[in-house]
Amino acid sequence: MKKILIPTDFSVPAENAAHYGIALAKMAKAEVILCHAFKVPAEAPMAAQVAWPLLDYTDMQQYAASELDKQVEKLTASSCERDTDIYCPALSCESDLGTVCDVVDRLVEEKQIDLVVMGMAGAGGLVQFVLGSNSRAMIERLSYPVLLVPYEASFKKIRKIVFATDLNVDDLKPLKFLIGIAACCNAVIVVMHITDYETQKNEEDQHRLEDFFEAVSTKISYPKVKYEYVWNTNLDNGLAWMAEQKDVDLIAVVHQQHRLLDRIFNGSHTQKLARRTQIPLLVFPEK
Repeated sequence: MKKILIPTDFSVPAENAAHYGIALAKMAKAEVILCHAFKVPAEAPMAAQVAWPLLDYTDMQQYAASELDKQVEKLTASSCERDTDIYCPALSCESDLGTVCDVVDRLVEEKQIDLVVMGMAGAGGLVQFVLGSNSRAMIERLSYPVLLVPYEASFKKIRKIVFATDLNVDDLKPLKFLIGIAACCNAVIVVMHITDYETQKNEEDQHRLEDFFEAVSTKISYPKVKYEYVWNTNLDNGLAWMAEQKDVDLIAVVHQQHRLLDRIFNGSHTQKLARRTQIPLLVFPEK
């Protein structure tokens, strides 16, 4: 992992995510890019019916650049210590006209970003993305890993990563990405599979699991990968149990055609997942 992109709307939760992303960059010795997306009022819906101030693209860009400079200065001062033995990540900033999704997509491609880190806030157990519907839209169409950092979460040394997977061979790539993070801090990766006894006895599922473990044994050499089954007939309950484990520092999932995240964020068990908002969630694209 060489480059981390952190979108910000200059809110407190977004700043918290930036601190988390920078701490992660220090651990992984990665570069950090802070970005902000803005829209010129004249281009907003119903702009013709509203008496907007006379702001144009240049004004908005200058304002965004000024705020980003302040943010970079603040984050640099709080993250880089005088100890020369500690890696201090390079911080740069980008701002551009457009939606958060469009700006992030462009920067990911242009800057060859490995990971996007963004904030989310939890209230009463319900998960709300800091950057609103743009964040949800980004997740729905993502083609790169996105780390969602709850407002309640502060960075601590990552000792245990849980990877929730259906044990498909396509999940080897996300697993290798997680190993890159785990290797920086000597962390354990627990590959968790939520299933029930009936599914486990299905012959087709048995072949799929055998293919996964065979691929892991030949392509994965990290010694601290463990495997656990969560026996539950309900995926939501299985995820809830997983999130309640007190020693989990990071949860990772693969976003599978709108199914998994819909269950996590909109399912009937959302209220039971209140603690989930205290654990950073790393989401991988399906392919």
